[in-house]
Amino acid sequence: PEVGVESVDSTCFGRNYFNSLEVDESIDDNERKAVLAEVSTLKKIAADYHHPEVVVEFVDPTVFGRNYFKSAEVVDADREQVLADVAVLKKLAADYHHPEVGVESADPTCFGRNYFKSAQVDADREQVLADAAAFQKIATDYHHPEVVVEFVDPTVFGRNYFKSAQVVDADREQVLADAAALKKLASCYDHPEVGVE
Repeated sequence: PEVGVESVDSTCFGRNYFNSLEVDESIDDNERKAVLAEVSTLKKIAADYHHPEVVVEFVDPTVFGRNYFKSAEVVDADREQVLADVAVLKKLAADYHHPEVGVESADPTCFGRNYFKSAQVDADREQVLADAAAFQKIATDYHHPEVVVEFVDPTVFGRNYFKSAQVVDADREQVLADAAALKKLASCYDHPEVGVE
């Protein structure tokens, strides 16, 4: 959001010739001021969204007001609750904006065990861990298409003996061409900063 926007559209510089020149200039100045004020507000909102770690500054005098119908203890408790909520929201915003930071859990219920179940629980745990490892490998393969795929299934290297060798070679070349095209598309998808040729 800190990079300026440049416009070269010719319609941006147009003028309504059905209005008189004096009226048109005053309307244009007012509209220009209103548009620039909205744009600067939107730029500030975008910067605040993109940088949640920046401290929020309040300048509205009503923010510092107090309800005199409540006692001072209630006001202090409300203030502490609001500050705690704001701190939690700030942490959530930082976690949302930085997904690479790991999640830490100290909730004791995470480590609990149902003692009414048999040893099947351990097998279920192993299955869950194996599924999680498989999902992690799939996610890594998806995010890094440049990594070579390794086949260990022996049926991958099989051949249909009912087709001639020329047909098999043509099929193989077609499959390799399709795989190369898919790999290029995946790389372009994963790296949008590379220009389109």
